[in-house]
Amino acid sequence: VKREVIQVKTVCCAGWRKKTPTSESCEEAVCRKPCQNGGTCVKPNMCRCLAGWGGRHCHVDIDECRRPSHACSQSCVNTPGSFRCECHSGFALDEDGKTCVKIKAPPPVPVQQAEDASQRLSNEVQDLRSLVTSLEQRLESTVSALQRLFPVKLADIHPDQIQEFWERIRSLDRVDSLSDQLMFMEEKIGECSCNSNEIELPVNLKS
Repeated sequence: VKREVIQVKTVCCAGWRKKTPTSESCEEAVCRKPCQNGGTCVKPNMCRCLAGWGGRHCHVDIDECRRPSHACSQSCVNTPGSFRCECHSGFALDEDGKTCVKIKAPPPVPVQQAEDASQRLSNEVQDLRSLVTSLEQRLESTVSALQRLFPVKLADIHPDQIQEFWERIRSLDRVDSLSDQLMFMEEKIGECSCNSNEIELPVNLKS
């Protein structure tokens, strides 16, 4: 008995191939140049591209900013495969990533409050000036006392003179400190304006 066995072999057309060697149909398209940027070959030498890309091989970046669909309320910036929205100075991007909202400015300092702070600083500086003048006068008095004491022999110095001498010496240390405070207060007055915050600088004016 003679038996003939017929074998069927599928031959794919140009641009198509089998998904597996045992497949009987040619369902997979062939693109001689691979699809780029995540594209998929759907027909011979033709790619289906992801959003933001175009061209036969998905190699062309689409400028979404040229289309009205970007919906940016102010500025649109194209990026590879996508885009982003930006805002002008004084605005910030809202949660939707497209709408620009105006940035709220901080409330201004009341004019009266700033004027009160300036006046208070001026008064404190005037008090410091008066105190420094008083200390300078005491300094001159102390120097005169030193000139009187040094020519005298130690045996001739009375205890009450020594006590007076040390009290005046201690007052000298305050001159430099108060002078520094005066300079600092004058700088603060220069900085104080209607747009500045209220400034409070406690100063010990006890002599």
